[in-house]
Amino acid sequence: MPELRVLPPRLPATTRARLRFEWHVDQLGAWLCGHHSTGAAVWLWRACRML
Repeated sequence: MPELRVLPPRLPATTRARLRFEWHVDQLGAWLCGHHSTGAAVWLWRACRML
């Protein structure tokens, strides 16, 4: 018997784009913190939080 899967509805393009952007900002912030640039990471987070 085949396995039944419930597929969630596809998110609107603007929501997907915003989530992708937020993911990239989070990754960049983590990379900056890993390279001892916490000031730049905080600045990036504050700047992008206003969008």
